[in-house]
Parts: sequence; C-alpha cells; structure tokens
Amino acid sequence: MNKALLLSIKPRFADAIFAGEKLFELRKVKPRVVSGDLVLVYVTVPRCRLEGAFRVSEVLEKSPKDLWPVVKSSCSLTSSEFFAYYEGKELAYAIGIAEAWPLANSVALADLRSEKIIPPQGYRYLTDKETGSLMGE
Repeated sequence: MNKALLLSIKPRFADAIFAGEKLFELRKVKPRVVSGDLVLVYVTVPRCRLEGAFRVSEVLEKSPKDLWPVVKSSCSLTSSEFFAYYEGKELAYAIGIAEAWPLANSVALADLRSEKIIPPQGYRYLTDKETGSLMGE
C-alpha cells in the first residue's frame, strides 16, 4: 500500500475538492507524499467528520510568488488570501489532486477516536492498518 496522509481541511475547501474545483491543496510544511499516495480528508468544525479522499498527482515546491501563477485558478483562494497565508514564508507547497471522491459513509469524530485515530491540526501519516480500517478494507 502507498503512504497515506490524513489532512484536516476546512469545509469550504473540502467541498471544493469534492466538487472538482480545487485541484491543489496548499500547505506551509512539505508533506512526505508522492504521486499516487492516498490522502484522507477530515473536514473540520462544524462537521468534524472524515468525508473523503484523494490521490496525489504531484507535490509542488516553489516560492509563493512563483507558485501563485500555477495554482491561482484551482486553489480556491483569492490572491490576497494566498499571499496572506504564505506571508513570511520562503517556500510554499501545493499537493496536486489527481482524483477525489467522497466516502460512501463518512466517519464521525467519535468513531475516529474510538479507533484511536485523532485528527491532526494539520496532517499526520497513517499506518496501513489505520488506512485499511478507514477505507473499509
């Protein structure tokens, strides 16, 4: 199994991912994922549920100034939001989304916790066992 990453994402951005409008998930810290890896999407407050997943197409690493032209039409941020997010950062990271899908049955926070899976503030890597449990394998 490829590496799996659990990302906490605000509802606005998760909805855009599953609608196919958001093709890049932006991060300030570079995650250790590559093309083909699985990302599970935990949607934050007020929903607090694992709602879907996507496959990584690529991971871009550039200065914010150089990344903006690449992602501006598919990152679900305005220019001012983008540059405010990366203010003071020399490097910016974008996880490309190859394909995204909602889970047939989302998983509530209480159920995640009962499996000893605590959603992170940003992201965390999952074991094969955790991934299998969450994906119904």
